[in-house]
Amino acid sequence: MIVIDRENLFARGWSHAVSTTNDIAELDSFRRLVGAPPAALQLGNPRWPHLDLRDEARRRALAMDGVVVVERTPDLVRYIRAIRAITSRA
Repeated sequence: MIVIDRENLFARGWSHAVSTTNDIAELDSFRRLVGAPPAALQLGNPRWPHLDLRDEARRRALAMDGVVVVERTPDLVRYIRAIRAITSRA
């Protein structure tokens, strides 16, 4: 599942998109689906691979069905941590 913050608090006009399972293939597929360039896929931190989205790709991502949209970046981090905690117990 993809989770997006409505706007990155430190970079106005940008959003992060994260896979709840850190699935890089899922992120890359989503990147292509919304029309983001390859450079949008950020793999520098293996614990938090994500997409940096802006402009039309960001608008498309925020409007997609099945995507969880949270307001702020800290909300995204809390959501992802909660999901991962639940699935690690299962």
